[in-house]
Amino acid sequence: MSLSSPNLDDRDFRTLVEQAKQRIAQTCPQWTDLSPGDPGIVLLELFAHLTETMIYRLNRLPNKAYIEFLSLMGVHLQPPSAARVELHFKRNQTDVPLEIPRGTRVTLNRTAGGSEPPIFSTVHTITLQVGEHEGRVLAFHCDLVAAELAGMGTGLPQFVVSARHPPIIAPTGDDLDLVVGTETPQEDLSDRVPALQYNGKTYRIWREVQTFANLGSDGFVYVADRLQGRITFAPAGRTRWDAGLLEAQPRMLAALPIANREVRLWYRRGGGLAGNVPANTLTVLKDAIPGVEVTNPSAATGGRSAETLENALIRGPQELHSLQRAVTARDFELLALSSSRTLARAKAFARASLWTHAAPGTVEVLLVPYLAQQDGQRVDVATLQAHETAAACEQIQKELDQRRPLGTTCLVNWAHYKSLRVSLRIVVRREENLASVQQRVLHRLYETINPLPTQINPAGWPFGQALRASHIYDIALAEPGVRWVDQVKLIVDDVPNAHVRSLAADVFQPRTWYASSSSRLFRSLNDGNGWESVRHFSDEQVRLVRTHPTHAGLVAVITQREDESGSRLYISRDCGEMWESGFMLTFDVQDCVWVPREGIPVIMMATDGGLYEQTLHPDASPVQILVNPSKQHQGFFALATAQNLRGEVSVAVAAQGQSGVFLSRQGGMPASFASIGLEGEDIRTLAVQSEGPNAYLWAGTASAGGDDPGKGCFMWDMNSAGGWQPFGRGWSGGSCRAFAFAGTTVLAGSHRSGVLRLDRAKQMPEWETPDVSCGLPLRDRARFQPIDSVAVVPDAHFVLASGSDGVFGSADKGVTYNRVSHTEFTEKVALPESWLFCSGNHEVIVVSEHETE
Repeated sequence: MSLSSPNLDDRDFRTLVEQAKQRIAQTCPQWTDLSPGDPGIVLLELFAHLTETMIYRLNRLPNKAYIEFLSLMGVHLQPPSAARVELHFKRNQTDVPLEIPRGTRVTLNRTAGGSEPPIFSTVHTITLQVGEHEGRVLAFHCDLVAAELAGMGTGLPQFVVSARHPPIIAPTGDDLDLVVGTETPQEDLSDRVPALQYNGKTYRIWREVQTFANLGSDGFVYVADRLQGRITFAPAGRTRWDAGLLEAQPRMLAALPIANREVRLWYRRGGGLAGNVPANTLTVLKDAIPGVEVTNPSAATGGRSAETLENALIRGPQELHSLQRAVTARDFELLALSSSRTLARAKAFARASLWTHAAPGTVEVLLVPYLAQQDGQRVDVATLQAHETAAACEQIQKELDQRRPLGTTCLVNWAHYKSLRVSLRIVVRREENLASVQQRVLHRLYETINPLPTQINPAGWPFGQALRASHIYDIALAEPGVRWVDQVKLIVDDVPNAHVRSLAADVFQPRTWYASSSSRLFRSLNDGNGWESVRHFSDEQVRLVRTHPTHAGLVAVITQREDESGSRLYISRDCGEMWESGFMLTFDVQDCVWVPREGIPVIMMATDGGLYEQTLHPDASPVQILVNPSKQHQGFFALATAQNLRGEVSVAVAAQGQSGVFLSRQGGMPASFASIGLEGEDIRTLAVQSEGPNAYLWAGTASAGGDDPGKGCFMWDMNSAGGWQPFGRGWSGGSCRAFAFAGTTVLAGSHRSGVLRLDRAKQMPEWETPDVSCGLPLRDRARFQPIDSVAVVPDAHFVLASGSDGVFGSADKGVTYNRVSHTEFTEKVALPESWLFCSGNHEVIVVSEHETE
């Protein structure tokens, strides 16, 4: 248990008065009137009150000592952080160059209350060349103080100088927030020593450190208390042990400024919450530039007040415990939070505990930005993302890399958020004000379902914790006056519930699926019980999703712009967490597969203009693979690939124009394809069914439309030359659109009959049409909605099918289905371990109890 600090004197006012009266009875027995009205007793009580006040201050001494001890350990109050914003300067005349110097100040119109508006200063000089109308530059909410004379060097240890205009803002990552320079003759500086010129003199630039330990070869360092503006240079001490003894003479722990030489400071002062101004409000040039206008298209973010003493008293022991070394998950989190004041939360994970593709020894730190939110205010995803800056990530990455153990890799990213809204009805007592109760319950919901720390939920919503209906009951019933709660609904709008054209199962990450829906790619980590949007491809439609069969984490996505021809290829190497820039393709891709090529992943694409392959090198271009020498520009509809036990790769491709199927047994290399038949058949989809050492190529045909039931499918044994075997018996689905395989059971998505099933183990295999009550969506009594994609996990325990109405799952190999892309839940909404919930616009209906009678 923790040690309690004893009071040095525990007497109170009443005890002091009673003790004084006892002393009177002993020393002055003639004083008999001890009532409160006696003048002597009045004076006695007055001095007892003053004494009690002195005792209180005496008992506060342990707290003061505690604060002083933390100061000795180097724990200082964190300074305010400055809001940042990108300013857009625009001019009318462009016939001459125009320079907008560093430090140009911009502000907004004076506020209604008369307070001084915040001032932003540019951090770089930009030059608008002839013909350029506008330029952009980063600015911070601060004043720039240049070359302030802080003092003259003494040559003595623990030399201290102070800035005249504290506080100095928290570090922003560009090393220009605080520059300390000491006057140094030019001949004393080598070519690589950082220095600057001012007023004809040269000043050596010193480096800021946290402590004077482990400095390396560069001893020109200082420790800064930015809130107080104090710059402290190295002390001297007898620190080294030699044969059990301290050094004979004190030794300087680092370099000191030379005596009688100037010490000057360049710094940014200010910061705070006032800098978080809305977009398009910074329109006033404090330093006028003729013919130039300025504005901020986006809001300024990142401003934060200085740390309170109460928080420092809590933070100090935590930092002392970690010893500024990142070993445990808590160490990484504390160091991230102390590295940047733009953060509200940090969470560290061992990446291998979440992802099968993660390299051992990789730690991922997820960050939540700080927002100066009002009490009970809803925080949405867009607001959080607007406060996420690359500079903060880089700054924290740099700090953690310096303190992580050798052999550990650290990744720093912003957290992911899932928006959710709640609908419920609450019944209150007759005497309650309905509108007031509604506002209080909404306040509780927004405070609880919040990724940021709040008064009701000081830690914020936990990472990965599902939201259950019981949470909503607890939140609402905690409000006095509420009788009962019912009609609770948990609603997630962002799910793949329409136009799901492509599905893919991850063969490495358990229970993981991908689904495309219009311009979004969704991922589920729990067999469809919950979906999260992992990428929004603006102005593009996601057509294909493909996971790599042998490389964990590798995912390919093919998109097509709505207003242009041609496709784009995107690659993710970590299950959709991060995405590489898209490869621009000048042709429309109909299908794609992963093909191993000497251990290097290659994506092969069937297009309207031929067969192409693309390596993943950033500068690589698609290369055409000639399939039919007589038709160099032959288009293709579908692709399939298989690898046998000897590692040999086969690639099959279905040609457009009913030109048959071609097969390469050399991994799709040029001049390796040969026709294997099905000329005259309109083949639109190919897939390979593997059964141990055997592989079977399936080809699905397209129907003419209308009431044409279609021909079904063909199968070709890839281990023999027996030719194509038709499987049309019982087929009624029209066009065959997709294949999946669950053991010996073949699942085929169709245009009109849902997902048909065929058991190859039977003597006379026949397609089985699902019952109309199987759970797949219907468009009329006799026809199902088209099924665009079917996917099965490797152990065949779960099947997903998708189309225009969303995603449907089956746990019995495609006999019955349930919708797994719900927007509305009654029990719980799942959440991945590294995600957080954000509140949408909750709906709370309040009725009085007499209305329910």
